[in-house]
Amino acid sequence: MQLTKRWWLVVMSLVSAWGVCLLGVPLIAHADYTINHYNVHIDVQKNGNAKVTQAMTYEFDDDYHGVFNVQDLRGLKGAQVEQVTSRLNQGKSQIAQANQTGANNTYQLTKTSKQMRFKLYRQVSDGDQLQVTYRYRLNGVVTNYADTAELNWKIIGTGWDVALKNVKLTVQLPAKKITALQAWTHGPLAGQTQVNRQAGRVVMTVARNPANQFVESHLVFPTSVTATNSRTSSKKRLAAVRKQEAALAKAANQRRQRRQLIRRVIYGAAVGSLMMALIGIWWWLRRHPANRHQRPIPINHSFEVPAVTPAVAQSLWRTRRPDTRALAAEILQAAANRELTITTEPGRKQPIVVLTKLKPLTNSFLATCFEKVTASETLTLSQLKAFGEKDKQGRLNDWFDDWQWSVDQEVTDYQDMNNYALTRNWLGFGWLITVLSLVVTGTGWLISPKVSLMSGAVTGIVAVAFWILALTKYRQIAINTDEGLILVNQINGFRQMLKDIGHFNTAEIGDLVLWEAILPYATAFGLAETVAAKLQVDFGTEALASGLLIYYPLFYGDLGGLDLSGTLGDSLSGALSASSTASSPSGDSGGFSGGSSGGFGGGSGGGAF
Repeated sequence: MQLTKRWWLVVMSLVSAWGVCLLGVPLIAHADYTINHYNVHIDVQKNGNAKVTQAMTYEFDDDYHGVFNVQDLRGLKGAQVEQVTSRLNQGKSQIAQANQTGANNTYQLTKTSKQMRFKLYRQVSDGDQLQVTYRYRLNGVVTNYADTAELNWKIIGTGWDVALKNVKLTVQLPAKKITALQAWTHGPLAGQTQVNRQAGRVVMTVARNPANQFVESHLVFPTSVTATNSRTSSKKRLAAVRKQEAALAKAANQRRQRRQLIRRVIYGAAVGSLMMALIGIWWWLRRHPANRHQRPIPINHSFEVPAVTPAVAQSLWRTRRPDTRALAAEILQAAANRELTITTEPGRKQPIVVLTKLKPLTNSFLATCFEKVTASETLTLSQLKAFGEKDKQGRLNDWFDDWQWSVDQEVTDYQDMNNYALTRNWLGFGWLITVLSLVVTGTGWLISPKVSLMSGAVTGIVAVAFWILALTKYRQIAINTDEGLILVNQINGFRQMLKDIGHFNTAEIGDLVLWEAILPYATAFGLAETVAAKLQVDFGTEALASGLLIYYPLFYGDLGGLDLSGTLGDSLSGALSASSTASSPSGDSGGFSGGSSGGFGGGSGGGAF
């Protein structure tokens, strides 16, 4: 296995490992809607009841008939509905009427001793935004004990099957300047509780409350705040509440500390991985220096036909595997070698190119096509494309790949494989440093946005500097042997001559026998049409007809201006393309606690239908 592949395995393993560390939760299917704002305002009355305004904003990714909402009533003394309103997109807020018809903008209410369920019919489509507001009263939310009044309520129950975003829960007491007010919230540890004793208000916020996760508010305050409350008890409750909440807060803080420690370890491991990678790369490169080769003086123009085949010449010039233009060049060369003939027949849109086999073919792709595609000694390019369209197994591409591999083997004779692998390793190292830099930046966010920003700035500089070094080395390292450098230099000059053919008199460069040998190379370089046109100007039609016996009918015959070399390349490319696509979360302000204090409302929830 090459070193580059090993580095890529390391990169993918690291990405997978960091993904597990960062995500660490099972993936679940998402509904075709989200709830992007969830707001509950609770006005506690002096009699211990509460007026509730519950508002939520849905964003839909599909068509729905409406939404539903459930309020758990267990532990309460009943409830009364006041109003249900909805607002679609930027339209006007509309009051829904209660009836059983299921008509648009109506709601059905089902109420038992255990729950109150709203089913609001409001037709929505993909891309719609719907804001729904429920107003109702809950009786008996506060209990007055001998030493304190207590409200213990799961304001958000576990019945929501989607995450609630931008959550804000407000509990407003019927008094101001409540110095003995204490509040605790249980739910996601990322949430925050603000206790405003001056205003007699508690506000709980969390950016995202996961699906099926409750948020519970536990308040204690003087009994004078709810002086007319009929729900009373002669028991003392305050000490037990404080003890319970102190234990829950301690456990929550311990979980926060463990989580922060884990995050720091993950971040440290990411930083360590980046540093180790940099040190490891430096150490490896010192032990694997590039071989030195003398580069020849560049040749501007060369008139000498390369001593290698057009496909090898193209591959050495491009530093890539040969393409369909190189294959087209070898077809032309096969015609010059009398291995086959290339003729045309009338077609509906353009002439049909026919290849007729005369003797065994040296080009492996062509030989296999004649054996597998046609049962005769003739093969048309349309037959080849039709075969590719039906080629479910991609055999045509396999044959082409086999031919490319054979050309690659010839190319390796002129390449320094140590230096070639080293250039690829430099690129692999660059991607490794880039991925690890992104991992360091991402894991920095686990600690704080500031750490992430600082990490991104530092690792960004490191990655950019490394890439500059890698690309510099990539260009500096000679991937060819001394013999290969001389050959590539000659090929570059030869191709440049063909590209600048308009500046030369081709008749003075050499006779038509020479140009007959040159045309396949021009085809491989994508310059055949230019060269053929220049030959016609310099030699004239008569000389071409008598001196360019093999190629004259292909480039200058009755093809209606057809560029045969381009047609061959396009047809082969189309056939190969068809073959490859045939298959297919003390009671002051602070963070939320975990656990539960046993409040009512745990079964509340909602969704869409």
